[in-house]
Amino acid sequence: MADDKPDIALWVDEAAKAIGLPIAPEYREKVILNVERSLAIAQPLLALELEDELTPLPVYRP
Repeated sequence: MADDKPDIALWVDEAAKAIGLPIAPEYREKVILNVERSLAIAQPLLALELEDELTPLPVYRP
């Protein structure tokens, strides 16, 4: 059985490389931890299924 957990360290390294953002070695583990926490916070929202027929509300402009 394959492990479904994403490789957050690889995400962080590749994203930093892609945008040219150096991450100091002493901060790398904390950056990875923060990405893991952000993913955990966002997971319930990402799991929410929305109906295709939903219509957004108009934008309020005072």
